[in-house]
Amino acid sequence: MAKVLTFEVRINGLEDKIWRKIEITDLRTVAELAYTILASFDSLAYHLYYIKSKDIIYYCHNELDETNDKSLYVDATITKLSNISLTDNDTMEMVYDFGTPTTFKIKYLGAKDLERGNGTHYPYVIDGAGRGMIDDISDYDLKDIVDDIDKKGYSNHNFTPGYQRPIKYDYRQYDIESDNILLKGEVLEIKESYENIVP
Repeated sequence: MAKVLTFEVRINGLEDKIWRKIEITDLRTVAELAYTILASFDSLAYHLYYIKSKDIIYYCHNELDETNDKSLYVDATITKLSNISLTDNDTMEMVYDFGTPTTFKIKYLGAKDLERGNGTHYPYVIDGAGRGMIDDISDYDLKDIVDDIDKKGYSNHNFTPGYQRPIKYDYRQYDIESDNILLKGEVLEIKESYENIVP
């Protein structure tokens, strides 16, 4: 029987400020877990990523070239979560954007049976805090911004998501209901952009 897996995901250095608990079925791939994280944490999802679990690196399929030893890597886009042997409280690490990296600490919290007819409900965020990340800055720089907001009590920080107009970033403004309304569509868009790239 298919399972619903629960993961706790936290941004490195901001574990108590920006985090999610995500449910996703074990029929999904490791890549789809990555896309869910990127969507829920407000990433524009245009950089490379990998997830490391038990010394195995699950990579973004377009990440490797002829200089990489492919025997050390597993393609995240074809590896189902059911094929990873996880036990409660196992940890993984996801690194997104190798130039200005954001590192996500992922903890596996356990599984439950997927009820018949509920497969389309997932992925789903069951709890969380903090608005998310900002692309093109590292988690260390994001921590400086969050610390400044906490110190002043308000945000002075603007960022430009994609080609949109600049908007104010305040990590305290997280809306879990809106996140879940948009989540599945955003995951599909991210999957399309990563997995259907024409070489």
